[in-house]
Amino acid sequence: MNEIFFRYKINKAKPGLTIDKNKGKNIFDSFTLPALSLLINEGARSEFALIKKLFKYPQIRCFMQKTNIREKDIVMHPIAAKTLASSALEVARTFHGKFVTTLDVFIAYLLFNESEDKLLFAKQLKSDDLNNLVYWLRQEYPAEENPRKKRLQFTGGGIGEALIAGWTPETKKYAFNFTCSALKNKALITGREKEFKAILEGLIKAENNNVLLVGDIGSGKENLVKAFAYHSFEGNLGSFLNYRRVLELMVGALTAGASNRNELESRLQTIISEISHAVDVILYIPDFQNLMGASSYDLDISGALLPYLQSGNLPVIATISTGNYKTYLERNPIKEVFNVIELKEPDKNTAIQMVLEKTREIEKKNNCIISYRAIAGAVELAGRFLQDSVLPGNAISLLENVSNKVALSEAPFFEHTRKKVVTEEDVVKHIEDTVHVAIAMPDKKEIDLLLHLEDKLHQRVIGQQEAVTSIAEAMRRARSGLSLSQKPISFLFLGPTGVGKTETTKALADLYYGGEKNMIRLDMSEYTDEIGIRRLLGAPPGEGNERGELTDKIHAAPASLVLLDEFEKAHPKIHNLFLQVLDDGRLTDNKGVTVSFDNALIIATSNAGSEFIREEVGSGAALDKKFHTRLLDYLQTNKIFKPELLNRFDGVITFKPLGQPEVRKVVQLLLNKIIKDLDKQDIKITFDDAIIEKIANEGFDQEFGARPLHRYIQDNIEDLIAKRKLIGEVVRGKNINVGIDGTNNINITVI
Repeated sequence: MNEIFFRYKINKAKPGLTIDKNKGKNIFDSFTLPALSLLINEGARSEFALIKKLFKYPQIRCFMQKTNIREKDIVMHPIAAKTLASSALEVARTFHGKFVTTLDVFIAYLLFNESEDKLLFAKQLKSDDLNNLVYWLRQEYPAEENPRKKRLQFTGGGIGEALIAGWTPETKKYAFNFTCSALKNKALITGREKEFKAILEGLIKAENNNVLLVGDIGSGKENLVKAFAYHSFEGNLGSFLNYRRVLELMVGALTAGASNRNELESRLQTIISEISHAVDVILYIPDFQNLMGASSYDLDISGALLPYLQSGNLPVIATISTGNYKTYLERNPIKEVFNVIELKEPDKNTAIQMVLEKTREIEKKNNCIISYRAIAGAVELAGRFLQDSVLPGNAISLLENVSNKVALSEAPFFEHTRKKVVTEEDVVKHIEDTVHVAIAMPDKKEIDLLLHLEDKLHQRVIGQQEAVTSIAEAMRRARSGLSLSQKPISFLFLGPTGVGKTETTKALADLYYGGEKNMIRLDMSEYTDEIGIRRLLGAPPGEGNERGELTDKIHAAPASLVLLDEFEKAHPKIHNLFLQVLDDGRLTDNKGVTVSFDNALIIATSNAGSEFIREEVGSGAALDKKFHTRLLDYLQTNKIFKPELLNRFDGVITFKPLGQPEVRKVVQLLLNKIIKDLDKQDIKITFDDAIIEKIANEGFDQEFGARPLHRYIQDNIEDLIAKRKLIGEVVRGKNINVGIDGTNNINITVI
C-alpha cells in the first residue's frame, strides 16, 4: 500500500484518464477518486478494512441486494492492495468501464477468491450476468465516473411558456404535455440505441420529417418517445431537436362532441395550424390506426393529415402495433410520409438490461428488492409463456405482478432493510399458477409419475410399447432440463384405425396436461384445401377478422398438447406450414404476430400405410429398423409425406394391429370403466370370463380395430342395464352379474 501511496503522490498520478486512453501509463490515472482513496486510506490499515468499507457504497449495496449476497457470505481473505488494484483494472476493461470504480474493486475481490469460495457459482452468476449488472449499475450510479452538480428540475408547464414557444389554446383541449410525464422517471434507451438514432435522423429531415414506430405490445415504443422527450428537455440532442415540447394527441377528446366529420377535420386543422406556428412542438400520436378507422370512433382522418405530414411543418412521432401496421398502413400511401422504424424483440441479455432499468420503479412502488435471478427468470419465462406481448414489456409486467404478491406475503426482509426480496422461485410459481404448466424441478410426486410413466400410460393403452416408451422418455428429458432444442417435441403416430394412436395422446393429456379439455385437437380432414391455411393462421390483413384456430390457441396456452388427427389428409401446403413449426418452433399468423411452439408437444396421427403395416405384420415381420425404413420408403414413394417432413419429427412411431390377446385386454379396460361408474352409485357389477371372449370375437373389426368394441358394449350391455334401472330393478345396493345364457346371448342377473 505504501507503494501505491508513493506512486500516487511522488509520480503525480492524475485521476481522470479513461482506460482506453491509458496506454502503459500509471494505471491509477484511470481510477476514480473514491476507488483510489479507498485503496490508499483503507488499504493502509488492512485488507479487511478495505473490503468492509466497500459495503458502504450504494452501488455495491445494490449489487449485493440484487444478487442476494449478504455480508456474512463474503469470506475475508488477505490480498495485497496492488494485486487487487490490477484485478480491478482488468474487471473494468472486461465490463467496458471508462474508469476503475469501487464496484470494479469489489467484483475483482469476489472473482479473485471465486476458486476457493464459489460464491458467484452458488448465486448462479456467470460472466453475462455480471456484465448485465455492471452495465446497469454504471448507469444507475453514474456519479462516481461522471460527477455532475445537481440542479433544480421543474417538470410542470412553464408560466410564460406560450410567450416563448407559441400560443396553442385549442391544442391543449385535445392534447397533453407528454414531456412532463416523461420527466418523472429518466427513460433510458438501453438496447434501442440504433432505433433512437433513427428517430433523431427522421425528425431532422426537411420534408417527411415524421417517425412511425412499429412494434408489438411490450416492445418499448412509448419508452422511446419518453426518452426523446427527456433528452430534448435536457438539451442533449443537438440544437435543432433540443427543448422541444412533445404533445400527445388524445383521439377520444378530439372526437368527443363532434357531430360530423367536417367538425372533426376542422378541429384537426386548428391543432395543426397552432402546432405549425409554435415551432417547438412535436406531436405524438399513439395507436395511429385509430385515426384510420380502427377505433370505436369509426374515424378515418388520415387523408386530412397527409398534406401537413408531407410539408415538414408538423413533425409527428406515431406508434402502431405490427398487426395493425400490416392491416392499415402497409399498403396505404400515407406510409410514404413516415420514416418507419421497426422495434424487434431484443435478445435475452439485452432484455435483461432493459428490465433492470425498470425495476427501480417497481421496487419503489412495492417496497421490495427484485433479485437479479428473478429478473433473468422473468425474461426467460415471459419470452416462453407470455405471448400477448413481447420482451421486455411482458417481463416487466410479470415482475410487477409478482412483486405485488410478494409485498403482501409473509416473506422475510433482506438484511439491514425493511424490504422483501422477489426471488426466481416467486416468478416460477406465478407462471406455473397462471399458465398451468410445470416449470420448477419436479417434486417427489411428479418424479414418481415420470419414473413410472410407461406403467401409467399402459393402464389405458394396450401394447404399443415403442410409442409409450418414446413419449415417456421425451417427457423425462423435458422435465429434467435436458431437452435443449428450441422447437417442440413432436411425434408422428402411424398405424391402422383403432389401435390406440389417439388414446395414447388422450392418456398423456389426462396424466400431464390436466385433461383432454386442455388439449388442442385439430381434425386435419377439415383442412384438405388451401382455405385451411386461412383457418389455421387467421384472415390476412384487410380480409376479415377471423382468428387463427391454431395460432390463437397456442398464443393463449403455449405449453399445450397439440393433436393433429388424420394428418395425411391435410393439404400439402399445410404440411409445408408444419415444416416451419417442427423445425424452429415458430409460426407467424396472417396478422404478422409470431407465436412460439417451443413449449408444445405435437402429436400427429395418420392411417397412411395401414395396409402395408398389416401385410408386413401378418407375414411375421418384426417392427425393427429395417421395417421402419421400408415403411418410410413406402410413404415417400406414394407421395403421402415428403421426406423433409418425416425427418422433422422427433420420432415416427408405428402402432401395430391388435391381436386377440390385446383385444381381450381392451375389452377388460372398457368393462372396468362400467364397474367404476356403477360403483360410484353403490351398485356392484361383475362380468363372466365368457362375456369378455364374446365381446372380443363379435365386437372387434380388423379394419376399424378396437373402435367398434365400445359401440358393441354400449348396445348390448349398457342399454340393458339402463332399461333395468328405469324400471327400478337396478337400484343402489344391488349386485349385477353379466354372463352368457344357453343360447349364447348376453344375460344380466340382478341380485
